[in-house]
Amino acid sequence: MSQPTGRYIEPVAICGMAMRLPGGVKTPEDYWDVLYHGKDQRSPVPLSRYNIKGFNSDMGKTNTVYQDHAYFLEDDLAAFDAGLFTMTRNELEKADPQQRLLLLVVRECLESAGVTDYRGSLTGFFVGTFSEDWLQTQSKEEMHPTGYVLTGHLDPMLANRVAFEYDLRGPAFVIKTACSSSMIALHNAVRSVQNRDCNAAIVSGSNLNMTPITTASMTQEGIMSPEGSCKTFDARADGYGRGEAVNAIYIKPLSDAIRDGNPIRAVIRNTGVNQDGQSTGLFATSIVAQEALMRKAYVDAGLDPAETAMVECHGTGTPVGDPVEAISVGNVFGQPNGIYIGSVKPNLGHSEASAGISSLMKAVLALEHKIIPPNIKFEVPNPRIPFEEKKISIPVKPMPWPKGKAYRISVNSFGIGGTNAHVSSLL
Repeated sequence: MSQPTGRYIEPVAICGMAMRLPGGVKTPEDYWDVLYHGKDQRSPVPLSRYNIKGFNSDMGKTNTVYQDHAYFLEDDLAAFDAGLFTMTRNELEKADPQQRLLLLVVRECLESAGVTDYRGSLTGFFVGTFSEDWLQTQSKEEMHPTGYVLTGHLDPMLANRVAFEYDLRGPAFVIKTACSSSMIALHNAVRSVQNRDCNAAIVSGSNLNMTPITTASMTQEGIMSPEGSCKTFDARADGYGRGEAVNAIYIKPLSDAIRDGNPIRAVIRNTGVNQDGQSTGLFATSIVAQEALMRKAYVDAGLDPAETAMVECHGTGTPVGDPVEAISVGNVFGQPNGIYIGSVKPNLGHSEASAGISSLMKAVLALEHKIIPPNIKFEVPNPRIPFEEKKISIPVKPMPWPKGKAYRISVNSFGIGGTNAHVSSLL
């Protein structure tokens, strides 16, 4: 089978980033402290989300939640500085808290990128989302006053609200491909700036676990860790713990960022997406599809995967998903000198729609510090992962950059249902 040949792909600069991550992480400095020191941000389910005692499994009923711990933001979801925006009190009361947090995080992202002239500009906004907690909650309230249902409850408004309030004139839309949502959003944003559909773009992910409904459903599907903890690549991996995150990055063509004097935190050389198609099951990820995507992303960019130092994996901590992904990465990156792999999910949980951008920001910080952060909770290697054969290494403490490797990290992502994304060569 013929292979695609390398072609010129315009590099894209990451100029700014902002975040709300579990355990009070609100700045890149906070985030690096968590990564470098191997902190676990898991916590008990707070009453501000739901009372876990009302949904526990002691009576053996269905639609229960086994996990009394997960990964939560410390923010008060009701708090909002409405004076910065045009929303009325009635409109604000009906608006999904994700809208509020996105507005604040996007503002911080623009400030991080040193951008002030965004109003009326050809800037795009791409956001990945997953569950529908606010819609589910509000639909159960029969006495709820009418009004602002369309603008407050529905997913499309996550993109439209931000574009409206910041007067962004580029493409703006919501991506829902389950756990790969924000990485698919990134791929579309990169292509949009490369094709000059927009001059710059903000890429976000939003994931809040405000009710037990989705967690209970996932528990019944058998994909949740009873402890609510991601133990990625470990023999104890028994499912994942859900996490919250709202994050954003600002990107634009590298040449434009240099011209305009923006900060350049990292450079994206290429992105790619594909689908598993008819694999062994709708929830089962595919070695063939993931490996093909990684190879194509590198070949299209004319890059050698053997030079890459690390792959930040999706790495949810499921018994099936971890080996499939690790083998795929080993097949592409392991020869001849080996590859480091890691996952931020043991630190932050699996924030589903936001997970890809959190992984990307981890990669940016690792490159800036020239250190590969540790992968926590890795104690007993998963026997289904051929670490030695595929020359896969997992750091358990901060590692200096490996000699002979480029300052380059890839980020991998896949979603329940089979939609995959890969960022090849972040440097």
